Amino acid sequence: MQNTQPQGSLMYVMTLSDGRGQGTVTGTYNPAPDESRYDAYGAIRRHAVDVYPHLANATVLFFCLEPNTL
Repeated sequence: MQNTQPQGSLMYVMTLSDGRGQGTVTGTYNPAPDESRYDAYGAIRRHAVDVYPHLANATVLFFCLEPNTL
């Protein structure tokens, strides 16, 4: 059974490192109703590599994805 309800805004932090340098991206993400956490991880990682192309083969040191509410 697939979820067809909007999931709402999520806040993310991802840090990549290749041993020579690192980069962190933060922001909000609005997943599609049927999108998984893994799908969101992939989209956010692609965004991080767009921002830091030299980290395309880097290791993810930190990833956090939570509802964007207080």
